[in-house]
Amino acid sequence: MFLLDLPPWMLTCLLAPFGLVFGSFANVLIHRLPQEEAQNRNVATKPSHCPSCGKNIRWFHNIPLISWLWLRGKCANCGWKIPIRYPTVELLTGILFGISPWFFPFGTLIWFKGIICGYALIVLFFTDLTEYILPDVLQFPLMALGLLFALPQNFWPEAGTTISISGGWETARMFHNGLQIAPSWGRWHGATTIWDSVIGLVVGYGFPWVFNLAYVKIRNAIVTRMSTKEPLESGMGMGDFKMLAWLGAFWGWGHMLGILFVAVIIMCIFVLPTHFLRRRESDTMYPLGCGIALATPIVVFWGQMLWQTYQAGGL
Repeated sequence: MFLLDLPPWMLTCLLAPFGLVFGSFANVLIHRLPQEEAQNRNVATKPSHCPSCGKNIRWFHNIPLISWLWLRGKCANCGWKIPIRYPTVELLTGILFGISPWFFPFGTLIWFKGIICGYALIVLFFTDLTEYILPDVLQFPLMALGLLFALPQNFWPEAGTTISISGGWETARMFHNGLQIAPSWGRWHGATTIWDSVIGLVVGYGFPWVFNLAYVKIRNAIVTRMSTKEPLESGMGMGDFKMLAWLGAFWGWGHMLGILFVAVIIMCIFVLPTHFLRRRESDTMYPLGCGIALATPIVVFWGQMLWQTYQAGGL
């Protein structure tokens, strides 16, 4: 394939504009999927419109990044101030597509898998940040995809092609689900087998569910005896369980547990100061999905290296 022979910087120039377009659609998903009314969740046929005045947005007012800058961040019809989230999502998705050839061999299944994972994390990060919702309509299909990504290496283990990697020629499996060697990609990663994927899916949902159940029961047993506070129904949202489940299906149970561990650290760093300084109630909601989204690239790309460094006494 001709495109496989192009240098990464040229692929970046070709893919980044597509990322900006997909980023515009990501904004549609972020805004509509958390809506309660079914007609408001329609992302297939309902045209883009201003959330404030409801008027349809003309195509030249809907060009990623450019239109926001041209309109100075305001709706062309009513002057509603467009949140900075919109160009931010478009820019992040453009960067995601643009840097993908530097981390994954372009045109392989692992590249496609990385793009889908990154795109989903962007959408879920902002739905959780703005509405405290991780939509099932995204997460259930991702669970199935995670399992499907692990199947080709079992059915076609011999499928492979020769591609150019870092200026040299190496053989990489087109259908391989493992973390393949690519520019800026470590060689210490192993393949995510179908069993890793299945166990990751089950443990990703089951482990935090059991932990959450135990925490709620212990917390309620202590707090309700010592105060008049209402019993806590849940310490984590069901969407968080599902997010960990599909990430476990994508990257295996080991990476999933690492993602949960790093996500908790991230949330403690950002949430605890806010919680105590502002004296918020113990049942205040916090977007754990945002922490999971931030932790995922850290663990997927550098988790095993950090773990090996820790075992060697370097951390």
